[in-house]
Amino acid sequence: MAAENRRVALGVDGCRAGWLAVRLTDNGERLALEYALYPSFAAALEAHPDAGAIAVDMPIGLYESGRARMRPCDKVARQRLGRRACCVFIPPTREMLDAESYTPLRTLGLSVQAYHLIPRIRELDAQLTPDLQTRVWESHPELSFMALTGAPIPQPKRTAAGQNARREALSRALGESVNELLTAFRATIPPRQAGVDDLLDACALAWSTRRHLQGESELCIGDPTHDARGLQMAIRY
Repeated sequence: MAAENRRVALGVDGCRAGWLAVRLTDNGERLALEYALYPSFAAALEAHPDAGAIAVDMPIGLYESGRARMRPCDKVARQRLGRRACCVFIPPTREMLDAESYTPLRTLGLSVQAYHLIPRIRELDAQLTPDLQTRVWESHPELSFMALTGAPIPQPKRTAAGQNARREALSRALGESVNELLTAFRATIPPRQAGVDDLLDACALAWSTRRHLQGESELCIGDPTHDARGLQMAIRY
């Protein structure tokens, strides 16, 4: 990997408008943060060809069919998050991605929250290949914040206390640029497109991506390690 690419890390989170990406660049003197909204994940990829790695908060690597059930990496992530284990949802199977309503999926154990993420999961699943996955991988912001602070943040991310705790953790790691980014985000992005919690999550993913480029990331993985298409079922943070 070129040295220049190691300087650029990207964190991507699904949001109401599509995908929210936070770009973290190390210019040698300070860490610079930028955000942008994209209507598709492909557009986000195309806009950042120089990113050394890209972390996305969405399941990658799925069971083909049957009931909704945790992958081995989900079980490991839940164990590490302890009381915050509920933040790791059970993903749909690949067969469920074609469902036209929630009713048949409810009987197969899929939560309504996971059902609403199906359009984003389907889009990502259609694009990912084992080769692309060497650069684009699944992460989880709650694991990132746990790594930042040494323990899971107990307050939910949509509460004022939860957002303050996450902002403070990011500011300690990334500097004043986090507060500058939040100020600009609040002034330009309406809540109907993306929320402050989405931005904080994407920042945490970008931090984990930079950590990975420095050879310091951690991995949640189990057996099986790959799905039927050869995609790795792992959560890196």
